[in-house]
Amino acid sequence: MGFFSKTCAKTHLPVVHNMRGYPELCNVVALLKDGGKVEGEYDGYGNVGGIDVAGDWDSVKLILSRSYDNEGYDEVGESGREDAQGHFMSDKFLDHCIKVGSFKSRKDYDKSFKKLADW
Repeated sequence: MGFFSKTCAKTHLPVVHNMRGYPELCNVVALLKDGGKVEGEYDGYGNVGGIDVAGDWDSVKLILSRSYDNEGYDEVGESGREDAQGHFMSDKFLDHCIKVGSFKSRKDYDKSFKKLADW
């Protein structure tokens, strides 16, 4: 299986793997449906801080560490599918994501992705 990822449940920013060179976009908190929480770098293969969180990938909610404020699972929205699998987008798009700091909605993420990600 190749790379896969999600967007942040709070900011709609992409979560990228830890080798892309964007620590602001790979340090996350994974909230699990059973109330568990895992913190660390996302590796692009379903592991956060070396712990596999992909077992129930559809229900995992990823939040960028810098945006996490101790919310519980039911206090945040869903993490959407990351269109470029957390890897296959241009630095231009990722630089834009860092600059804006947050998208108002998934629709705003999609608009910027289509314009800047080189897809």
